[in-house]
Amino acid sequence: MRNSRTSKYNKKVSYFVQSNGMWWDVVEFPSNDIVRTFKTKEEAELLSEQINHVKPFGEDKLPPFMKGNDRSVDISE
Repeated sequence: MRNSRTSKYNKKVSYFVQSNGMWWDVVEFPSNDIVRTFKTKEEAELLSEQINHVKPFGEDKLPPFMKGNDRSVDISE
């Protein structure tokens, strides 16, 4: 008997940097949750590159207690 996946399309978690006025947010995609906010773009890019390279929870999202803010971002522009 063969194991089959329940979903054939698995969205991979990735992290990117988005400007928010004076602040820079590291955003988790596809949930659009803000992981952490920085004052400089370089710090935000460094964190997003590190998390994308070595994912602490594999292909799963970060748990809510590890995210810095309780707000999410609308990227439907």
